[in-house]
Amino acid sequence: MGVGPLTDPVDQIFTEGINEVIVTTYNNAAPMGIIRKNDSLSMIVFRTSHTAQNIIRNGWIVAHISHDPILFVKTAFEDLSEESFIQELIGNRIIHRLRGIQNWICCNAHIEHTTPDKLFVRLEPIHVNITQVLPIPVHRGLNNIIEATVHATRFILNEDPELARFIRHHGELVLRCGGEQDKRAMRLLYEYVNTAVPGTFL
Repeated sequence: MGVGPLTDPVDQIFTEGINEVIVTTYNNAAPMGIIRKNDSLSMIVFRTSHTAQNIIRNGWIVAHISHDPILFVKTAFEDLSEESFIQELIGNRIIHRLRGIQNWICCNAHIEHTTPDKLFVRLEPIHVNITQVLPIPVHRGLNNIIEATVHATRFILNEDPELARFIRHHGELVLRCGGEQDKRAMRLLYEYVNTAVPGTFL
């Protein structure tokens, strides 16, 4: 299954703009934004990340469609155990995907160009595993968890107080709009940030 123009079912999964998913590479998982633009899929990956190193070495990723707020937070800040992954033969290579997530898309990952800080990666879907599920409405709790997680990963690097303010703002919205799982995820995020930058959230 190729890209450009995208074909069903990939065409029904990724919409124009940034689509937040959990990406696995070799024994690694991290939240990532997959960009759909002009009927192509791509990612921008920081070179210092495990994801970038694995793409350079192996040339594939698996994008998982998940609505689990705790999984988004955990994969942003810690390494999952080896037991969290399933190895599967796709074509002529062994890929690693997350156990317990039924909706996933395996892609070849082609590095288009690089900068000192980033890889610009074009994605070519080669295998799709999608179940028949009921449509899920937009959920403000999960959306704010994702935004807070993005800000938190950047805050840990530069300790910009403006990012801390954004995290608090999204945390307040999670308390107002989220369910218990979202609130647990937000508390976990605060713990990760306080471990890295003590005293940020009291």
